[in-house]
Amino acid sequence: MTERAELMTVEQTRALVNAALADDAVDLSVPLQFSLALNEGLHETVLSALSRGDYHPAADDVPGSLTYRDGDQVRIVTLSPQSELLLSAYLSIWS
Repeated sequence: MTERAELMTVEQTRALVNAALADDAVDLSVPLQFSLALNEGLHETVLSALSRGDYHPAADDVPGSLTYRDGDQVRIVTLSPQSELLLSAYLSIWS
């Protein structure tokens, strides 16, 4: 089986998140969009329609997830560790 290449490792993502939390000039929106698109397969149209209520943070051993509309259906996608870190940090900065 072929292994998918990662955009960033969890360690690299954590370093980026720490930098963003320490410096307002570091923007997490672009890496977050890339992570959600490449790791979770979400299209740009889905990303632009997401709201804070669509995010369900990780709890214990259950990974975080996003719910989104796909036409007339509601879908759910499990977040990769990288997307989870980026999204939770992004939301904490903008809250």
